[in-house]
Amino acid sequence: MRLTAILAGFGLAAVSCIPEAASARENCDVLLGGEENPPVISDGRGRFRANVRNDDTIRYRLRYRFPDGTTVLQAHLHVANPGNNGGIAAFLCTNVGGSPNPVPECLSPRDDIRGTIRGADVQDTLTDDVLVLAEGDLDGLVKLIEDGAVYVNVHTADHTGGELRCQVNPRRR
Repeated sequence: MRLTAILAGFGLAAVSCIPEAASARENCDVLLGGEENPPVISDGRGRFRANVRNDDTIRYRLRYRFPDGTTVLQAHLHVANPGNNGGIAAFLCTNVGGSPNPVPECLSPRDDIRGTIRGADVQDTLTDDVLVLAEGDLDGLVKLIEDGAVYVNVHTADHTGGELRCQVNPRRR
């Protein structure tokens, strides 16, 4: 009986050491204008969090804050290594259309957006005229996020190329 209790205890200890398989969190702690390429001067700030889920989705939360009078146009995930510009992989919010699927509206001058990216939300992504990510390839997007090759970009009327940017889960170089 005592041996069974000891073995059961080891079993519980082993189970508690197994990592949670439900999701992996990917962070982008601060979106800044100085991270843009080329850098822009901005009084805006933001944060991005993503949970890669086992149900073939990425659930995200994008928060940003700009001074009053700033008009936010859209926000995306782009594919490129740090310091480089790349194509749009998925929309996070928009006020100007262009998303292949419905996404939340970007409110101005601040917002706290929660959304979900599915395979159908991933679009063909070109960087330097090379197809880097194919439409519908959520697994490919997740791999690029894990490799530090995806950034968040918030575009405004004053900076249509992007005003706030942060590399998601940047790898150590």
